Amino acid sequence: MEVIIFILYFALIVGLFRAVNLPAKTNLSLALLAVLFAVKVGIGCLNLYFHYSEYISNDAHMYFSSAMTMLADFKNQPSFYLYDWFLNWGDIGSHLNFLDRSNSVYWSDVGRLMHQRYMILCTVLSFGHEYVNVLFYNLFFFIGSLALFKTFLFFKSDQKWLFLILIFLVPSVAFWCSGIHKDGFVLSLIGLVSWSCISFFKNKTFKNGLLLVVLLFLMLAFRYFYFLVFLPFFVLYLLTKGKPRVGLYFTALSLVGILSFFYLGTLSHNLDVKRIVVNRQQEFLQSKGYSDLGLPTLENSVSSFVENFPVALKHIFLEPIPRMGSKMKYDLAALDSILVLGLFLIGLFYIKRKFCNNGYLWLLLFYSIFILIFIGYTIPNLGALVRYESPFICLLLLTVFAMGNATVKKLPLE
Repeated sequence: MEVIIFILYFALIVGLFRAVNLPAKTNLSLALLAVLFAVKVGIGCLNLYFHYSEYISNDAHMYFSSAMTMLADFKNQPSFYLYDWFLNWGDIGSHLNFLDRSNSVYWSDVGRLMHQRYMILCTVLSFGHEYVNVLFYNLFFFIGSLALFKTFLFFKSDQKWLFLILIFLVPSVAFWCSGIHKDGFVLSLIGLVSWSCISFFKNKTFKNGLLLVVLLFLMLAFRYFYFLVFLPFFVLYLLTKGKPRVGLYFTALSLVGILSFFYLGTLSHNLDVKRIVVNRQQEFLQSKGYSDLGLPTLENSVSSFVENFPVALKHIFLEPIPRMGSKMKYDLAALDSILVLGLFLIGLFYIKRKFCNNGYLWLLLFYSIFILIFIGYTIPNLGALVRYESPFICLLLLTVFAMGNATVKKLPLE
């Protein structure tokens, strides 16, 4: 029965693509859209199967089991669950100052609640079939990925096929951003915010402005710290849009941000941003992983961050180091890291100055670099490292290639 429901929903979604005229909106044929969606869903199913076969417990099944338990009990307490699902978001009024570090736990909990409630909706639609849920998750992820594709296509229309490859076919990005994880939401929301921003400047309507604000709020809810890094670069983009040599503004902001990161804590304990990174690393170190990388323990000092900077870079660009003969999953991850590093170096080789005056590309470049360094500092095990970095590896590769003149001939898909 699950297979039949899966096929019917897949056909319905592809029909929906046609009904909303998605081919015209993306400059991709319906056949190619169907193939890309099928690939994404298939990889999402593989991701779910992998987690069941490799781990005793996993986040995806935890959310699914919680949804099934609540739905089973729904008939006993319908009013309680309806209120809880739709209206219970905690005391949001007292946590509106998202810049206050003490509110970080609240916003992290909001992200988990949103994930939980999306899982409940998917489980209702799938009649309790977990693999069918992958379809609904990837419907959101696919739309967000297409928005990211449209954003880069808007900037560089001659790199259509290259952008498709980087978004949908880089193995680690495809695997981790197609599973039932927050990483797919992160990449999708960045894509949706990016295209919404472009749409707002093309047509400054209340509707477009409201949509942009809502999407920024969802970014805040799903990954609090990522949003805090994104926000200053986004504001700078709004302030410098259309100005020449815009890269200098983003470079200056980055330098100010680095100095603030290191030294604001000397003015006030409440402004000590280093503590957030140190605490985050401690949280990961306390949770046992299956593939420990031997990450040095950070101290809340400038010297500790400087000493561990090469280690953070190594973890992002070189881990997992190829150790052929170990477990196959680590060998495959190592090959992917070689591919990503190779693509990054090729992208750097093709960069041209004339393509480097786009403020939004500088926004995404610095944003992805800062988040990747944060991940390199804090995540001590291989599985989590590859997963958390995947959305930002995608952004980094897209941005580097968009600043150059590398192209890919038409793929044999349409």
